[in-house]
Formats: sequence, C-alpha cells, structure tokens
Amino acid sequence: MFWGLSFVWLTKVVATFGWVGGVSFRAFAAVLILLVLAKVMRVALTYDANDTKHFAILGATSVAMNLGGMTFALSKLGTALTAILVTTIPLYSALIERVWSKAKHTKLMILGLWIGFGGVVILIGLSSQALNMDFVLGFIGSTIASFGFALGGNYSKVKAQHIGAWEQTIGTFTFGGLYLLPFMFLVPIVKSPTLASFGWLFLLAATASSLAYILYFRLVAEIGATKALTTEFMVPVVAVIVGATFLGEKVTLTDLIGAACILLGSSLVLGLLPLRRNAESVAPPNSPVL
Repeated sequence: MFWGLSFVWLTKVVATFGWVGGVSFRAFAAVLILLVLAKVMRVALTYDANDTKHFAILGATSVAMNLGGMTFALSKLGTALTAILVTTIPLYSALIERVWSKAKHTKLMILGLWIGFGGVVILIGLSSQALNMDFVLGFIGSTIASFGFALGGNYSKVKAQHIGAWEQTIGTFTFGGLYLLPFMFLVPIVKSPTLASFGWLFLLAATASSLAYILYFRLVAEIGATKALTTEFMVPVVAVIVGATFLGEKVTLTDLIGAACILLGSSLVLGLLPLRRNAESVAPPNSPVL
C-alpha cells in the first residue's frame, strides 16, 4: 500500500530535489527517522564490523539500483507504466534464486516466467507512449531497479539473514544514500526546497522507506526473497489508481493487458494460483537453465 501511494509523493519530491537528490535525501531521512524511533522505542541496535560489507552491497542493490533506477524511470515514463514494470521484480528474483540457490522450477513456474516477460514485451511494443529516447532510458532504469531489488532481496536471505531488520534497513539506506550523493553534481536540485517539500520528503521516507523496508527485510528472513516480493503486486494497482485520479495520467487497454500478463506470470512463478502440481511437473536436474 505504502509503495503504491509513494509514487504520487515521489513525483512531488522529484519536482524539487531531482531524481538523484530525491533518492539520496530520502535515504538519509529514513535513517534519521529510524534512529529517532529506535531511541524513543528503546530498540537495541547491534552492529558488527563484519556486517559493513553486507550493508554496502544491500545499499548498492536495494537502494541505489532499485530506488535510483525506479525514480529515474518515473521521470521518463510516468507513474502508471513505471509501477507496472515494478511487478517484474518477482520474475527476476525467481531467476536469481534458480541460479544462486539451485532451486528447481516446475513447468508452471517456467510458463509463468515466459508469460510475465511476455507482458513486458507487450508494454514495450504496444505502449501508447512513443518509443523515443525517454521511453528507452526509462525502461532501462526500471529494469535496473527491478533487477537490483531482486538481487538485494536474495542477498539478504542468503548472506545477511543474521542481521536484524532495523539494522539492515539503517545500514542499507546509509550506504544507498552515500552512493548516489556524488551524482548530484550531474543532476542538481531542481528548485529551492520549501517546508512543504521537506514534508513530502519525510512522509516518503517514513512510510515507503523506513517502515516498508523493515517489514520487507523481516519477510525476506521468514519466507524468502521471491515470496516476500509478492508485496509488489499491490503497487501497480494503487499507483495506477492514484496516478489517473490525482496526476491525470492515461491508462490504456494495452497497459492493462501487459500488467495482467506480468501479474499472471508472477503468480504462476510464486505458486499463488490454485492449480494442481504433479510430481512430474518438476523440472529434472539436467534440464537446461532458462
């Protein structure tokens, strides 16, 4: 819910701070909010020097790549299409999980991957938006964002599960904000921030960053990265509604068909549909990796 609504708040933040500053300042604001909350709520934060490398990798994937790529894509594609492309994250996660954890995929999961990525092809080839440089750059940005978040989720599950959700979130956003900060020389602040601008920034950081990432890292530790990423399914639903209602964005039938294919594919990959799975549907050990 928060991630879906965050697209509207994000447009207001980007309009003032730019897409680089919007992500970097959002990350630092999220860290500040969590440190204050930890103090007020008396949450004991424990850090190990060896965990720094994990924070550095999570900051690069889950913040710099994910939020940086998504915010850049938003500036090129708009709310609706960017939010729809976000739902490819579970597909990338399933592929990463297959390679990293040697997970065996059923025929339904493989079919889901093809259907999901077919939805992406529909969005690219039949989108109402012109296939210009903005579209290409936006699609590249969204791909980096989705792959980065999927990679970060799998890394968290495999390598950083021993680290608490609060510590992971604080460390991840600290490094993520630092990675993007130097790029502000290339993409500076758009206009002088107002009190309202900082209000939108902290609202975005408190909900879609601080709270959302703590819950997300807890889910990753409990049920795994790919299943935890099912939270992304509500993102396009909420984002498309608010984008059309408050931002006046146009959603075409092609956009909805592409989104439906991605959601159907992801549902098959995650086994969310009540379809019978036979033992013989499991791909044999020597079957080729997609």
